[in-house]
Amino acid sequence: EPVIKDIVLIGGGHSHVHVLLMLGMDPIPGVQVTLITRDIETPYSGMLPGHVAGFYTREECHLDLDRLAVMAQARVVHAEALSVDRVNKRVIVQGRPAVTYDVLSINVGSAPKVLGLNVSSPTAKLPVVPVKPIDGFGHRWDALLEKAAGWETPKTLVVV
Repeated sequence: EPVIKDIVLIGGGHSHVHVLLMLGMDPIPGVQVTLITRDIETPYSGMLPGHVAGFYTREECHLDLDRLAVMAQARVVHAEALSVDRVNKRVIVQGRPAVTYDVLSINVGSAPKVLGLNVSSPTAKLPVVPVKPIDGFGHRWDALLEKAAGWETPKTLVVV
């Protein structure tokens, strides 16, 4: 079947997961979908509170974008999108040829500023573990738990 439209999805966020799921259940003839993603597994934020509470493992809170793309008959480019050339309708991808598109959607998440708090310092008096960017939350949470295991006196953790 000839490709009439190329839809390119940058990032494996919730919106794109839903698009892939819907296309897997009801494909659109003539539409080729390409997912450009740095990470093949993406966290499902709805389960992260359960992970923090100890109900789910980190692995149980992640979605496999490769499997989802196979179901949706979508191509996967496992690389980081560097820029978008809107004039020529193509995505510049690290270490790969550019990917052309007719329709482009970007869903890469956000990273808020943590005002006045030192997020990365291992010696911070008040360590902060931001949820976003979400792709690194599991590692940041595990590092805090490892640090807490060495505490000699009880501490109070606040989850906001």
